[in-house]
Amino acid sequence: MFGFGKNKKPQDALEHADNLMNKGLSGLFMKSAVSKEHRNLINQSLESAKQAQLASSGTVPISATALVVSVTDTGRLINFDPVVVLVLNVIENDGSISQKTLETIVSKIQIPRAGDRVGLGHNPANPSELMYMGLLP
Repeated sequence: MFGFGKNKKPQDALEHADNLMNKGLSGLFMKSAVSKEHRNLINQSLESAKQAQLASSGTVPISATALVVSVTDTGRLINFDPVVVLVLNVIENDGSISQKTLETIVSKIQIPRAGDRVGLGHNPANPSELMYMGLLP
């Protein structure tokens, strides 16, 4: 009746945060009270959290591997995990090789280093975009 005891999923929490930020009366209030620059940062963080959630759920298959060329810390944290910029040499499953730069959340326990091999998957919301899936053995 009051929402107690409901099994709330993390996806629901992210969707709720996105709705509060961008839709309805609360979205209108946010547009009037928060600068566009800060709203963009909040929306980027929400998008990063959604991608990390998809990657950790295992619903997105690994479609490419990459070797880490460099890792740069952005200084931002999402749920106490760092947001980093990865420069990667990407090897697609079809054999094509390219260099890509990717800003993503990484586990503070498994921060990739130069020379590490990582898995990448195609973002379901935008299939032309790759998302970080984690370190590979």
